[in-house]
Amino acid sequence: MIGNIVVGKDGIPVDGQGKSLTPSAYNLSQNVKELFNKCQLNYQRAYNLQHRPFDEFDGISLLQRAKKDQETFGVFVGAAYVPAQKAWRWRGRKNTARNKLIGILAHMIAGMLYPLVSARNEENESDKMSAKVMRIIVENHLKKAGYEMKFLYMILSALVNPAIFVEVQYLIAYQRIKEELADGKMKVTEAIDEFLTGINLNIIPVDQILLGDFYTNPIQLQPFIIRLERLPYDTARSIYAGKHIIDGKDQFDFVQAGKTRVFMSGNEKGVLYDIDWTEGDQNAVQRVTFYYRPDDIEVTFVGGVFMGNEKDIYNSNRFSHRRTSLIGDEWKSIPIYPFAKAYYEPIDPTGRFAYGKSGAFKEYWDDKSINHAYGLLQDGMTLEVIKPLFLSGVAKVDNIVIAPGATTGMPIGASVTPWSMSPNLGAAIQVLTQNEKDMSESTQDKIMSGNPTPGITATQSIQAQNQAQLFLGVFGLMIADLIKQVGELTIDCIVQHTLQGEIDASIPESLQIKYKMILAKSKDKGRDVTNRIYFKSELLGKKMTPKQKEEYEWKLWEDKGGEDQDVYHVNPYKFARTTYSMTVDADQIVNHAMGNDRQQKMLKYQMLTQQFVYPFTDQKAVADEVIEEFSDGDPDRLKSKQTTNDMMNAIGMGQQTPGIPSPMGTAAGQPPQLNTMMK
Repeated sequence: MIGNIVVGKDGIPVDGQGKSLTPSAYNLSQNVKELFNKCQLNYQRAYNLQHRPFDEFDGISLLQRAKKDQETFGVFVGAAYVPAQKAWRWRGRKNTARNKLIGILAHMIAGMLYPLVSARNEENESDKMSAKVMRIIVENHLKKAGYEMKFLYMILSALVNPAIFVEVQYLIAYQRIKEELADGKMKVTEAIDEFLTGINLNIIPVDQILLGDFYTNPIQLQPFIIRLERLPYDTARSIYAGKHIIDGKDQFDFVQAGKTRVFMSGNEKGVLYDIDWTEGDQNAVQRVTFYYRPDDIEVTFVGGVFMGNEKDIYNSNRFSHRRTSLIGDEWKSIPIYPFAKAYYEPIDPTGRFAYGKSGAFKEYWDDKSINHAYGLLQDGMTLEVIKPLFLSGVAKVDNIVIAPGATTGMPIGASVTPWSMSPNLGAAIQVLTQNEKDMSESTQDKIMSGNPTPGITATQSIQAQNQAQLFLGVFGLMIADLIKQVGELTIDCIVQHTLQGEIDASIPESLQIKYKMILAKSKDKGRDVTNRIYFKSELLGKKMTPKQKEEYEWKLWEDKGGEDQDVYHVNPYKFARTTYSMTVDADQIVNHAMGNDRQQKMLKYQMLTQQFVYPFTDQKAVADEVIEEFSDGDPDRLKSKQTTNDMMNAIGMGQQTPGIPSPMGTAAGQPPQLNTMMK
């Protein structure tokens, strides 16, 4: 697709010695040639976009911008030749920008949330039970995919890179199992690995996602997307060897490590050549997947070899990730790009540009100025402490003598004058102070990073917190949208794969469909709950009256097997044909990240126990909610076993007439505080 290629005078590709390249032994059908040519042209177009300078990136390319931002976060110094006489100069860098970004990261991971689910049935009515079951399944799959750790790297990628791309795919993993038979021989079988099979979240570097248009922001509106990967040759062989046989030939036999192919379409026949892969090595192969959502086509090339269905190529290689949608009166499966995208801050005021401004990009020039001033300060301090000497009366002295602490032999009669130019170190310190202040204003003050300065007043702390919350509000909105996208893609995979039943051959007369039971743990009002979700084929097409539904629910409650278990029986057809939507509250993310949500809840509960409010509220319900909110595990163990009247009388809040306050049973007559209610 993209590789090292040189064309001779006659238009034929040549190698490094100028010899014409031999056409590849890999032969393509005419349909595959046409598709290959289309993919190659689009690859070249997207590749050029990644390497083209953009004003949005300060006049450099996407990949150059990403490299600079990663160096800023990594406090990159690098290795460079330095002459001996300049080896004393300071070359280190401060961690100021990195610390700012890590501080934001620490706040945001504290605000980690799972997406909320709402549902509407085929009659466009709200379906809270389906939404609850789907949320349990989504949360279970995301936890299994390592969502908590992946969330950290999602936030970090958005802080450091021009964009964060997350791929959501349903992975079916196979495991080799060795069993010893009765005769002592070993039997090797392949089985689905239930532990690894499921939703997989991949955080993709910006150089491995090639967009078709940089001025189309919504990722689902891209004309095409190219996913580039570098795979070890052995890994590629285990995935593709023996899977694609065309005309009796295993297509993987044409794959060569460190090689790819380029299609020369300048003549009528079209010729394929084997070339070196620009970004590969002798142990890797290039896997490129092309997604054309408008045409519902998804094709993969490994080392320049087509890995797909050659027959009816444009109709047989449809999108693997699909979304069930009600179009008119029919449910259709439509193609969806399996990627979610977000960034730290918008870079284009109209929202056109596909990438954003990373936190490292925002801090780039302040960080550069800080390190420049800090280097001058270090050099000036070095010269002040270890003064170089100026010599007179000497015919010639090597210039290395001006280095700090340098000594040299002196002839008789020479004079020595210590260096005393009084460098303005105070100016460098002022620049450092101002730059660090500017950096704090553009992100967050170091007070919010847990590194307060002595003498900071309460007012300054509040101002720093308000400023941090202001900037986190924009980022929180971006992350909320990212979580929403990830949740929607996860629902697609659940509907597409989890609800696929198998024919139960053990009941041949009815041939029922057998579904897997889902076992998932969750929390419900502070209580640890084990959820058992059964997709029941017996419910397919079954009509129930409200009374029958109530009786069915009572039976489930009786059979659930314990207070810490909830059992759900689900109609798989109805469940799959429900419209789901995801919601994520950006304010909730920011409040949780700043620790404000707990304070807000404390204030709410205190207000509910105020003297002018409590006669109109159910204080037991308030107390139950407080216990459920602040307990861990089983809140019921903390709840009093007394009657409501006994509990109210114990705290001086017996039966009251609405609108007439009563004494609170305290000397001061003050309303009970939250800690009293918790006791």
